[in-house]
Amino acid sequence: CSTLNARARLGTWQAGGYVQDAIELLPENRLLVTVGARLDYFDFNGEWTVSPRLSVRYRASDVLTLTGAWGIYYQPPSYQELRGQPNPEQPLRDQLNRNLKAQRAHLVVAGAEYFLPRKRLYLRAEAYWKDLDRLISYEVENVHLEYSGFNDSYGYAYGLDLQVRGEFVPGVESWVNYGFLVTREHFLPAYENDYNRGWRPRPTDQRHTLSLFVQDYVPGDPTWKLHLRILFGSGLPYTPPVPGRRVGTYVAQVPGPRMSARYPEYRRVDMGATKELELTRLPDGRPVYLELSGELLNVFDMTNTVDYTWIPGQNGIWKRIPTRLTPRTFNLRLRVRF
Repeated sequence: CSTLNARARLGTWQAGGYVQDAIELLPENRLLVTVGARLDYFDFNGEWTVSPRLSVRYRASDVLTLTGAWGIYYQPPSYQELRGQPNPEQPLRDQLNRNLKAQRAHLVVAGAEYFLPRKRLYLRAEAYWKDLDRLISYEVENVHLEYSGFNDSYGYAYGLDLQVRGEFVPGVESWVNYGFLVTREHFLPAYENDYNRGWRPRPTDQRHTLSLFVQDYVPGDPTWKLHLRILFGSGLPYTPPVPGRRVGTYVAQVPGPRMSARYPEYRRVDMGATKELELTRLPDGRPVYLELSGELLNVFDMTNTVDYTWIPGQNGIWKRIPTRLTPRTFNLRLRVRF
């Protein structure tokens, strides 16, 4: 058993400011253009960034609204990104990468919203494209993020978000969301190897996500509400191990082709009920309500895997042990509203 104790003190500061203006180009606020820019400075690496932004909102009719946006966005590096994967034989303060630049994204978004008055429903759709560069690659190790500590890759992301939202049942809001996403990264030549060459999925490359939330009243007693939640997500990518150096009958494992395997799909169903009671009234006449909610989470006790632990065995045969998320549980909540 070995341990490592270290202490490091880091002092740095950031400053930023922005200007923004909204311009009404058509009467009755039918066409609204918002332009702006943000200026930031990060003291640790001495970097200035300028982020211009533009958004357009056009109300084509009483029920149809079109939107669009463009911008350049920067994400200054966090301490974990500056540190990367430190060498335990060196002081931490000497391993922070002061040449690390903010990750940058060029974003283009187009969307539409359509309102169905009779059904009290909003239909929303939004498509987007992101051009990414100066990326800091990372791995997910049992829900822990391990950053490379270098601007070692560039990439892209595109997708589509769809939503139906409104009063499926009069008086209570429900919704259905669907998301489609593709995101890839390509390592710079200096950081390429046989396992990460070419376009590789990013750790967030979850192709399909679906969520549904529906509420309803108990017939004859509006103080009771029932809700149903359904969640689905296609499998996230991960990097599987491959055989490394053999020492006797023991075969070490090393990371294989980057993000070349995927976890199983995520699936969950929740059900719950809420009872609302009027406790009292304030001096100004406003009521004070007590809400008691009970939820049964993961009703069908579905198994959702978030990681694998690989246990080496004899003759290079490893055993894969899944790390699973919470099984079926019960949740109780009290809330006072006034």
